Amino acid sequence: MTQTGGVRMTNRIKRLFGAIAMLAALAAIGGLIGFPSGSLSTPEAIAAAEGAAPAHQPNPAWVAPDQEAAKKRSQEVVPFVEAVMEECQLCRQMRLREMGLGIKDAANSYYLLDSPIIKKSEDLYGPVRFKHNKHAAQLKDCALCHHRRPLDAKAKETTRCSACHQEAFRTDQPERIGLKAAYHQQCTGCHQEMKKGPTDCLGCHNKNVPDHKELVKLSDKPQPTEVTQECLRCHKAAGEDMLKTAHWLWKGPSPYTLNRSKHVEHGKATTAVNNF
Repeated sequence: MTQTGGVRMTNRIKRLFGAIAMLAALAAIGGLIGFPSGSLSTPEAIAAAEGAAPAHQPNPAWVAPDQEAAKKRSQEVVPFVEAVMEECQLCRQMRLREMGLGIKDAANSYYLLDSPIIKKSEDLYGPVRFKHNKHAAQLKDCALCHHRRPLDAKAKETTRCSACHQEAFRTDQPERIGLKAAYHQQCTGCHQEMKKGPTDCLGCHNKNVPDHKELVKLSDKPQPTEVTQECLRCHKAAGEDMLKTAHWLWKGPSPYTLNRSKHVEHGKATTAVNNF
C-alpha cells in the first residue's frame, strides 16, 4: 500500500469512529431526557413527528343519503290515477322506443317499497329494496313494468305503481288490483318467467317480528297451560295447524317406556300426556 493510500484509510477510520461516538452521545442524551422505551416508534409519535392528522374515526351519526331519501319517498301517497290510456302492449313498447325513453329519464335509481297503503291493512314484512336502474338496464323495456300511462296529457309517461294501484277491491275501479297484488304479480311473475330473482316472501322481505314484551300478558310465575293459552290468544291458526302435525299426532312403539316397547298405539295422539 502506498503512503497516500494509507493516509486515506486512516481518515476513513477516524470518520467512522467519529460517527459512532456521535450516535453514542445522542443515545446518552435521550436517556438523560427520559424518553419512555419505544415511545419514539409508536404510531402516535410518528404521526406527531410528521405532522400527520390522527387516524379517521367513523362518525356514528352518519346515514346513507340515498337510503334516507328513499325512505321519505316510500311514505308518499300520490293522487290516484282514475283514467289511463288504453293501448296494446306492443303499441306502447314501440311508442316508448320511438320516444327514446330509457335509464337517462329515470328520476331515481333506487326505491324502497314500503307504502303506507299496504301497511294500513297488514305489516307482517319489512320493505323491499328495489334497484330501479339495474332492472331497467337489464330489461331495456320500460313498458314491461310501466304498462299504462295516465290519460292526462300533462302527466309523465311513466309513473309509479302506487299511482294506479292503491287499495284493493275499489268499488269505483273494480278491475284494478291493489298495490300489494300489483307488486307481487309484476315482480314474482317476471322472476318466475325469467328463472332469475327471488320468488318467495323472505327472498325479498325481512319479517317484521313485533316486540312480544308489549304483547304478552302473563303472571309473574305462569303455569305451562297459561303460556299456551296466551300464545293461542293471537296465534289461533298456528294452534290449529299444530294439531295436524307429526309432533302432535306422533304415535308408535316406545322402547324405553315400561310395558310399551311393542305398543304402536302409544304416543301423544293416544295414551301419552302432551303438556306443551
